[in-house]
Amino acid sequence: MLVRMRSVALVLAVLGALAHAAHAQPSDLDALVAHAPTCDAERARCLPLALHVTVTDTGPIATADWLAAQVAAANRHFERLGVGFQIESIAALPASAARVEDREERDSFAGGATGRVIHVFVTGHLDDIDTAGKMAYGVTWRRGTRKYIILSTQAWERTLAHELGHVFGLPHSTYAISIMNKTDRTDPPVEQRTFHDDEYAIMKQRLAALVRARTIVPVKPR
Repeated sequence: MLVRMRSVALVLAVLGALAHAAHAQPSDLDALVAHAPTCDAERARCLPLALHVTVTDTGPIATADWLAAQVAAANRHFERLGVGFQIESIAALPASAARVEDREERDSFAGGATGRVIHVFVTGHLDDIDTAGKMAYGVTWRRGTRKYIILSTQAWERTLAHELGHVFGLPHSTYAISIMNKTDRTDPPVEQRTFHDDEYAIMKQRLAALVRARTIVPVKPR
């Protein structure tokens, strides 16, 4: 009973905080999108990202440069598949989302993950729920049949691309070249890493299935 009451209280708190966050100045969020890359018109598919950014008293927790770097890296790593990404919408998350500490907080984002887009929720600090005292840079979270991404603003430039790999069916990898490989290594250097050939083949099939099922609906490049 206590667990159920805590869950209800958490949901109510999140809903109330989301309503409060809705009062963030639209121009603050729009400025982030204005600097973000859009799809290359030469790509076969342009996939929409729905962005949800934590807003505190000082404004959005993410900078325009950080966001632009994440989207640009994703577009670079997915070029071989003829896929590009662009932000189709942006919404505010409450200041309470500046740190995501447990499963319940991750689950709480599911209500905002609707539509046929890829949702990306941006926090300032994402706790690693499997290792006490550690943090994660990003996670692809599943709630029911829905997958969505949670990113920390402390993430590496390639983190969004890594999490999109999970969205398109990839596990963590042992390929040295792969950005899905989380082990420490020096060869190849970071700037030369991308997806492995086998991983591109898996993602190609998974992407086709998601588009065919209209789970994700491509959009026109802006």
